[in-house]
Amino acid sequence: MCFGWLGFNGVFYGLLTWGPLYLAQAKGFDLKTIGWSTFVIFGAGFVGEIIGGTIADKWRASGASANRVMRTLLGISSAVVIGGLVGVTLVADPTTAVVLLSLVMFFLRWVGLFWSIPSILGGRTNAGVLGGAMNFSGNISGFVTPIAVGLIVGATGSYTWALLYFVGSAIVMGASVLTLNYNKRLPV
Repeated sequence: MCFGWLGFNGVFYGLLTWGPLYLAQAKGFDLKTIGWSTFVIFGAGFVGEIIGGTIADKWRASGASANRVMRTLLGISSAVVIGGLVGVTLVADPTTAVVLLSLVMFFLRWVGLFWSIPSILGGRTNAGVLGGAMNFSGNISGFVTPIAVGLIVGATGSYTWALLYFVGSAIVMGASVLTLNYNKRLPV
């Protein structure tokens, strides 16, 4: 659970802190275009989080197990995020990069479902400590990622390895969401 949230935040905080500079420096966007592009990218994330949560709720209500719902939705999310980020490293066209980043953010925000995991696994007695541990691990990535990306971009003069750092974070997220047992509740 903690590694999944750490991987999620590696991508999310990376795009949040370095995405606008990437669009300016690597894609040549002016300030107005950066603003609208960032709005579209993160707006797609907002919509994705609502849709992902709605799908999860309806699927669980139909009787599907937590493992099936979470592994399927979060596994799809991880695969799309990884593929989209790899695509961003390969495309030269700025508009295509924004479309791919919007797709990445749409599916990345499905991982907002992770906030249900502490209560799923811990119940009332352990949800708080599990949520705190999960958030702590994610915030480690939240402060390491902007520094690491800055060092990578400064050392290479390019965003390619920074984007691959995000791919690595998404792989950690994906491996975690696929191996976590969402049906196993902690003993009280």
